[in-house]
Amino acid sequence: MLYIMDEKLSLYLEKAQRYCSMGEQCVHSLGKKMREWGVEPDEAEYIIGELIVGGYLNEERYAKAFVRGKFKMLKWGRRKIVYHLKMNNISSININIALREIDEEVYDEVLATLLLNKWNETKGNIYSRKAKVMNYLVAKGYETDLILDKLNEIVNNKNTK
Repeated sequence: MLYIMDEKLSLYLEKAQRYCSMGEQCVHSLGKKMREWGVEPDEAEYIIGELIVGGYLNEERYAKAFVRGKFKMLKWGRRKIVYHLKMNNISSININIALREIDEEVYDEVLATLLLNKWNETKGNIYSRKAKVMNYLVAKGYETDLILDKLNEIVNNKNTK
């Protein structure tokens, strides 16, 4: 549909540009926001197209920023990050590209630190401690096999000392 830019549409476009300038956005969240503003679906589609062309909206850039932020600030694991990106309708291609933002060594170090801290603050017998640590790290989005490997390392090191 070809649009002749009317004043209302122009104001919505400017508002959306300001909104996107405040921080990275994805099409899904911007669409929700525009519905809150009362933008008609066909107008929203036009505005999103304009924002993509203008460089205000870029889902790969959004996914990379999301991954960096959630991992660095909240210490989320890959599984939780992927889940939330999928909830925002980010494509698998962009998710895979964005996950490359996480350095594998840093990921392992963060997992080991979280695991050790949780292990040290958890009370009870070895089985209840393992279960609590496991549940905590799974909820943070870390992969079960990685958790088990690190957990066994720590338990074995504690038992040998």
